[in-house]
Amino acid sequence: MDLILKRIREPSTWAGIAALGALFGIPADTIGLVGQVAMGVGGLAAVLLSEPRKP
Repeated sequence: MDLILKRIREPSTWAGIAALGALFGIPADTIGLVGQVAMGVGGLAAVLLSEPRKP
């Protein structure tokens, strides 16, 4: 899960998602909405998941 959250924070991930969306003919507004939903899910996960304890 941590790997997914790290990838979501990277701008290159969003550039790749936008490029794939454009390739498949998805409107730019829809791509933006998908990005907003993913950021919301990532933010919710960041709030709900606890950080690992260091010894």
